[in-house]
Amino acid sequence: MQVSDPIHLPCPDMAGMANPDPKKLERSCFLLQKLREKHGIKKRAKAQSKPMTYTCTKAGCIEPWGTISNGEPY
Repeated sequence: MQVSDPIHLPCPDMAGMANPDPKKLERSCFLLQKLREKHGIKKRAKAQSKPMTYTCTKAGCIEPWGTISNGEPY
């Protein structure tokens, strides 16, 4: 099994993960999907990104709530 970091390797007592069977993995995913449907468990939806909305002028950047930031330290 190829991993990007050794910490992601399976534990020694997880012998079934040393050489996983693709058919069993596919069946497990199928059964999990059926259980989710049966019990009404939905996968989490990705959060929508909230782009930064501000306008920059010579006086500074205008924040969405109306204040002007000059970029100077407090």
